[in-house]
Amino acid sequence: MSGVKQRPQPVLPTAQFASLVYGERGVQLDDPAETFHEASRLYPNVAPERLDVLTELSRGAELARTTSRSGRTHDHRPAVALPSPLPLRIRLGEAIERRRSTPPGVLRPIRARELATILSCSYAAGGGADRQLRRPVPSAGALYPLELYVVAQAVGGIDPGVYHFSPFRHTLARLRPLDRSRLRASLAEPGLADEAAAIVVVTAVFWRSRFKYGQRGYRFALLEAGHLVQNAVLAATQLDLSALPLGGFYDRGLDEIVGADGLDEASVHVLILGGAP
Repeated sequence: MSGVKQRPQPVLPTAQFASLVYGERGVQLDDPAETFHEASRLYPNVAPERLDVLTELSRGAELARTTSRSGRTHDHRPAVALPSPLPLRIRLGEAIERRRSTPPGVLRPIRARELATILSCSYAAGGGADRQLRRPVPSAGALYPLELYVVAQAVGGIDPGVYHFSPFRHTLARLRPLDRSRLRASLAEPGLADEAAAIVVVTAVFWRSRFKYGQRGYRFALLEAGHLVQNAVLAATQLDLSALPLGGFYDRGLDEIVGADGLDEASVHVLILGGAP
């Protein structure tokens, strides 16, 4: 009201985040996060050298075609052909507004076609007018350093097990049987494994980016994983499925489940999927 003095709002102190990270030890001089960030920076005296590499690579048409087709292959393994994806008719604005990171809560199955839709929207390759096999996410240099694995527990028409998704053939290659105890042990919240109809594991094959972009390629791979999972969550929103992006996993345990060596290829993101209530 006019004429009434407003009481000043208290000034809240800014949290000292460094003290929360380091505790009583104080800031460490050899912080690996700072070391990585520094190693992956671009400087004027470094960029020209990288630009020379990029220019040389751009001249090799065959190399460009090869890198656009990069991906793990498991042609020697039995594979499940995924059904065609469902059409997504929701408006983008509505999907963004409705998008939530939601744990399943209880185990509810999903259909194979729903899983196929999420995988297709996330990382399936498609032939465009230029005949390049592009994916539905931005990728530095169109190098596509990511791989998708599916731990299926309750997916209609697909036996429980660990699978690799082929973005070119739209199939799931069966890698090994499902070991639920190992899956639970690989997550910081083991109960999520009991609730998930399927768990999508995103790995990065770092050298696919690093051979061209050096240390900066590591950043690009992580950024791409974020783009991919956002696509997946938006698709899950259209399908009324629960979807929870997850960073709370034990790297070595999850790498062993999907068959990544943890060095050249490593788990970088996880998506927990559950059926519609």
